Amino acid sequence: MTDTVDTTTEATETYVAPPPKVGFRLALCEVRPLTREFAEEFRTMTPSPTERVNDPNRMKHLRGKAERGLLVPFQWSAARYKGKLYRMNGQHSGGMLTGLEPVLFPPDGKVIYSEYEVDTPEDMALLFRQFDDRISSRSPADVSGAYQGIYEDLNEVNRGIAKMGVEGATWYRKFIERVPVKVGDDRYAIFSEAEIRKFVIWLSTVMSIKTPELEKTQIVAAIYGTYITNQGAAEGFWHEVARGGDDFNDRAPSTLLDTWLKAIKDDKEDEYDVKGAEYYQGCAFAWNAFRQARQISTIKCDTSKGLHDLAE
Repeated sequence: MTDTVDTTTEATETYVAPPPKVGFRLALCEVRPLTREFAEEFRTMTPSPTERVNDPNRMKHLRGKAERGLLVPFQWSAARYKGKLYRMNGQHSGGMLTGLEPVLFPPDGKVIYSEYEVDTPEDMALLFRQFDDRISSRSPADVSGAYQGIYEDLNEVNRGIAKMGVEGATWYRKFIERVPVKVGDDRYAIFSEAEIRKFVIWLSTVMSIKTPELEKTQIVAAIYGTYITNQGAAEGFWHEVARGGDDFNDRAPSTLLDTWLKAIKDDKEDEYDVKGAEYYQGCAFAWNAFRQARQISTIKCDTSKGLHDLAE
């Protein structure tokens, strides 16, 4: 009789790949009190050869945060190579803190401090890349989305369109109304204004009609300007522009404006040399012709005599 083997009870070996070899290893991670002494110790630590060039603008930016009470716990790291400890990041924050007046030094501050062991200088470079890497950094779109996200009435608005709306409105206020505006990431705080949110919601209905030729800050600034000048007329005009103009009138301002903007957008031979405020000027020219019920044969965008006032 031939013996049979019951294979159903045999254990199946599963191959487990070894973990990838990484040249840095976490040796210590702890929360420490932020004191002036610790900041000075960290500032004077031997810098890693991978460290960024010191940038005074970064120091100024961090000091501004300290002055406004916006500092959060710093994440400082060091690497030990051949027995010696090197600072891996935090040179700007450490330098800024040691230069602060006592009244500005954050009370009860904390630091998340970590130390790593590295085998080679290349491992230092790899470790350096893990701090504030470009993909993880907060972009203007991320910041705009953060402010947008706290207002329920903007939940259904495309984030890119909302960002364009705020940037266009800010440009109009700065260059047309000549009023002080917040700059950088702070500009997105104007989502708090109910009228801005109302404009952004309406703008999304215009931009939903596949209109890449309208997606420029100065053009959106003109849209915003006409909207606050005469909302009803602006709604009709810009929806007509977005649809390609007046189908039955090649000289209608909406038709000429749409044709002009599309030609610039599609320009492959650099025949059009339209820049910055000239986009606003061309839109304002077409709007004024529309409000005056005039037909036109071309779009004029020269800004040498100043920017047009928008007709009501």
